[in-house]
Amino acid sequence: MNLSKTLCFLVAVFLFAPVQSRADTLLHHDLDVKISPVAHRLEASDKLSFPSGKELVFYLNTDLTLDTPPPNVLQITNDKNTAVPVNAYRITPDKGQTSITLHYSGVIQDDSEDADESAGVIAEQGVFLSGASAWYPYVEGRYLSFNMHVTLPDGWLSVSQGAQQKDDGNGWREAHPQEEIYLIAARFHAYSKAAGQVKAMAFLRSDDAALADRYLSVTAQYIEMYNRLIGRYPYAKFALVENFWESGYGMPSFTLLGPRVIRLPFILHSSYPHEILHNWWGNGVYVDISQGNWSEGLTSYLADELIQAQHVNAANFRRSLLQNYADFVSVGRDFPLTEFTARHSSSSEAIGYGKSQMLFHMLRRTLGDKRFVQGLQRLYKQYRFKEASFNDLERVFQTLTDTNLGPFFRQWVQRTGAPQLRIAEVKASRAGKGWRLQGLLEQQQPGKAYQLTVPLAVTLEGQQQAFQTGIAMTDKQQHFSLDLPVRPVRLDVDPEFDLFRRVSRAEIPPALSQAFGADKVLLVLPAKAPVASRQALQSLAGAWQRFLFSDAEVVTDDELGALPHDRTVWLLGSSNRFAPEVIGALKKQGVSRAGGQLTLPQGDYDLARESVVLVARRHPDDQHALVWLAADRPRAIPGLARKLPHYRKYSYLVFSGDAPDNRLKGQWPVLISPMSVRLAAGAEMGELAPRQPLAQLPAQGE
Repeated sequence: MNLSKTLCFLVAVFLFAPVQSRADTLLHHDLDVKISPVAHRLEASDKLSFPSGKELVFYLNTDLTLDTPPPNVLQITNDKNTAVPVNAYRITPDKGQTSITLHYSGVIQDDSEDADESAGVIAEQGVFLSGASAWYPYVEGRYLSFNMHVTLPDGWLSVSQGAQQKDDGNGWREAHPQEEIYLIAARFHAYSKAAGQVKAMAFLRSDDAALADRYLSVTAQYIEMYNRLIGRYPYAKFALVENFWESGYGMPSFTLLGPRVIRLPFILHSSYPHEILHNWWGNGVYVDISQGNWSEGLTSYLADELIQAQHVNAANFRRSLLQNYADFVSVGRDFPLTEFTARHSSSSEAIGYGKSQMLFHMLRRTLGDKRFVQGLQRLYKQYRFKEASFNDLERVFQTLTDTNLGPFFRQWVQRTGAPQLRIAEVKASRAGKGWRLQGLLEQQQPGKAYQLTVPLAVTLEGQQQAFQTGIAMTDKQQHFSLDLPVRPVRLDVDPEFDLFRRVSRAEIPPALSQAFGADKVLLVLPAKAPVASRQALQSLAGAWQRFLFSDAEVVTDDELGALPHDRTVWLLGSSNRFAPEVIGALKKQGVSRAGGQLTLPQGDYDLARESVVLVARRHPDDQHALVWLAADRPRAIPGLARKLPHYRKYSYLVFSGDAPDNRLKGQWPVLISPMSVRLAAGAEMGELAPRQPLAQLPAQGE
């Protein structure tokens, strides 16, 4: 599986185009399923219960044969364009009939290692079946509940959503409305632990009680935290399930993670809580996808951003969201949140996850923490196991304020683009016994003005704490005047990145995201590198041409008289003759080179033993990055080709060994920001008021 999607956490896999609404009456499946992994075979009996007297059309995978259909079940022409080929059948119930039993069997085996695209897998390494597999009679536009028993070979265990039935461990039931039914199975080692009224579970492919215990303990902590913040967890369990390919998916009441992913130490307090939270947003409150997918943004905000806030790093996190938007979303790639359904590229992620997170952050700033949390709780209570849209979210939060939220939601949900701010004409003068600070805020983006409250922080002479306020801005230009008790020595506009906006390059550090998000790319190979190194770098350039930079040009350094300024440039190899340009651009960051030794603020590094990546800009607001990949170890270069796209937020990286293993990563400090104005030489920004996170993680066992 493409690792760029490994941590892409999905709400659900939709088999057909989303419907506008779903009937309140549930369909119910009583399933008895037998799985033969060696033969890739499934045999099933399904007692399907439905409202009396209504015709139903259901769909079934074309690789499954409906055995001796009842006389009132007729195969009809399939008019659905689905990812997995299906047959369509119509049930015409007899008078008063409310159920029908269907028997079917067949082989399901799709080699695709992507839950979005897979028709399903039944194999010796494991079983993966979702609604997209059409492995059970699927009725479009209807929620369902189910009881299911699964017969498997000795030593195998199954997993599905809901509660485990008290038989042989291979029975599952879920009475709450569901969008689809999952069936996962393998030779699992099962572990469990009580997490209040919820059972925390782990299904691992090898016996590892220590790893399981870490996940079970963290599961209990995060479920308790979100119970307090939002409302009671909606399912009987949450399970970590180890997949047989590298994946990262969130299903109702469990997550399916790859073997490498679950062993990454940072997952426990980064992506894993995101998966748990999806059981409130996406798998607890469903998404009316016709108006856009709000769930990914709200889940990310209450998981990813909240965890950063707990570690007092939320402002930097929000800056990274704005940086991704600046780096990956050009005018031609932009779209409104109403058009976001799922992540399929870096640009769609920057909008559907990044812009959406900022929407909820700005809504929180507008309402205040108390009313924002009340809104979350009302949303969950009113729409639990129902579909909600952006319009529904607006209606819920509107009940908590007299401020009309209509313009807020329209400009951030329906409008393409972002405001672009500029500060000008800043001056300070005496005013009576105090001082007056005046300036001009401008919105420079095309089109009409956004309605904003722009945060300002004013550092005052002799005072440790900055004065903070907000300026209401409804036009493209807004003059402001602040009366202050003492002399202002510095002004900072939106210093904590509270507004969704298109940031200036000079506000953010150069990073690999700018290089990987570039529309035009030049890859420069070292002509005089050793043959083995040059060949490995050529292979890297070719792979990136095929998979990352389709229009990239590849040249050797002896073919150029000078580097172009109209595109991002990658300099490959430590002997690249243009490497001094990167060193020169980073001189103020403390970077220098003496022969084979590279000096960074963190220490000295031997270019013969280590692989180093440096990202620079020729000037602070340069739209094009300049990257030096100083790598000469032939065995390390293929690993760098795979790994670097996953380090995109960093300005500098050092790797060692042939794997290679990362030993240093970081971002250059921003030296000059156009959103900061010094009114006295050398003035540093005063301290900003501390902010409390929306929730704190309970201690284990609390």
